[in-house]
Parts: sequence; structure tokens; C-alpha cells
Amino acid sequence: MKILKKYLTIARVSFGNAVAYRASLFSRFGFFILFIYVFINLWRAIYKEGSVYGYSYAQIVWYLIMTEYVAFTCSFASDTDVYRVMNDDIKSGSIAYLLGRPTHYVFYQLANSLGQILLNLVSFGVLAAILGFMFVGPLHSFTLAGLAPLLLSIVLGVLLNYFILMLIGLSAFVMEDNSALFLIFQKICFMLGMFLPVEFLPTRLQQIAKGLPFSYVYWAPAKIFVDFSPQLGWELISRQAAWVAAAVVLTLVCYHFSIKRLQVNGG
Repeated sequence: MKILKKYLTIARVSFGNAVAYRASLFSRFGFFILFIYVFINLWRAIYKEGSVYGYSYAQIVWYLIMTEYVAFTCSFASDTDVYRVMNDDIKSGSIAYLLGRPTHYVFYQLANSLGQILLNLVSFGVLAAILGFMFVGPLHSFTLAGLAPLLLSIVLGVLLNYFILMLIGLSAFVMEDNSALFLIFQKICFMLGMFLPVEFLPTRLQQIAKGLPFSYVYWAPAKIFVDFSPQLGWELISRQAAWVAAAVVLTLVCYHFSIKRLQVNGG
């Protein structure tokens, strides 16, 4: 309990800092609205011919809003983005000082980001709901029975994104410049669920996408929202949970060996 209390205190301080610096949040609100507006008009032109791959216009708009909601929940200011923070800590050598704290470095970074994640989750959730009702109205296929699976799926998607970014950050121990890995991960996520539902891909690529973790960051929560059924919801959630568990274990293993490398090399 003492250990948990310690990390909860870090998260509470992080939330206070996130609330105190609201200017960046409001600027991202503007970007979120602009992005949704542009893509809604694009989809409106495409949907003049009717439904596409089983998605109605209302469903595809809500799908886009949901994926962007998850993306902006995962996003941080440049000085608190875990990938950039870990890169700076490792490349500058300041991680040697952070290791002296009575906290695990991986879980300290997670707790330190929880405040911003929570603020994004609530604030962008309200904004996403307003935009969805404003542009296409309520999604009648979604019921209150799907609310709990949806929230759980969003949290798992955010955690999966977070720990993959931590893995990329840890690669700075062995790579002089790992920005290429970040860009590759970002673009793969864009193509596998963020901009287009996985169902829009060719059949073979759909199978590959569903076997990789990247589509479970954005596609899974959005799919649960626009086409919910209990069977589909828990199937996607179980896959997300498995990928999150794998990402956490791999992060801890990589961290363990990276720290040993740091200690052997003396910095």
C-alpha cells in the first residue's frame, strides 16, 4: 500500500500540473476540432454513394471522432511525452540520477503521465461527444450496455500505445537516434485503424493487421463503439489486454537489461 500511495501521489501532482498549464490543452482543442471538421467533409463527399464496407456515414464519423479521441488522450505536451522524456533522460545521462530515487523508473514515468492522461480522457471525451452530436447526432446502434466495455477498451488502447512508446524510448540505450522507430510506429498506427477502419483494407492485410498490436490502439475501441455486440466487445478487449500484458513484460525486460548495460558501461 505504501508503494501504491507513492505512485498515486506522483499521479496527483502530475494532474495538478496538467490542470495548471491549460493553454496547451485549449490549443489542442482547436486542432482536434479542425481535424474532425476537415475529415468529416471528406467522408461526406465519399458517402454520397451510400454505405462503405458496411459503415454508414454516421458510423464512420463517430469512428473518426473516437479514434481521434484516443489519439489526443495519448498525446502530451512535448516536455511530458514519455518517448521524448526517456530519450532526453538516456541521452543526457540524467537517468543515472533518476535511478537513485525510491521508485521504479518505468512506473514513475507512468504515474507521472497519468495526470495528463486523465485530464485528456475527460476533457477530450466531452469535446468528442459534443462534436459527434453536433455533426451527425446520436449513434443509435450503441447502448448503455456497451459503455463499460468501451471505457475499458479505451484505457487498454491508451496503455498499449504508452508502453510501446516506452519501448521505443528504451531503444535509446542502443541506438544513437531512434526517431525513425517513432515515426514508423506512428505511421503504422495511422494506417491500421486511425484514419481507416481495418475492414477497409484488403482481406489479406486485414488478417495481418488483426494479428499485430497496432490496430488495437485505435481500431478496437472505435469498432466497439460503432458496431457493439457483447461477443465482439469482449473478444477485442481480451486481445488488447493480452497485447498490453506483453508490452508491459517486454518493457520491464528491456529496462532490466538496459540498466545492466548502463551500469557496466558506467553511463
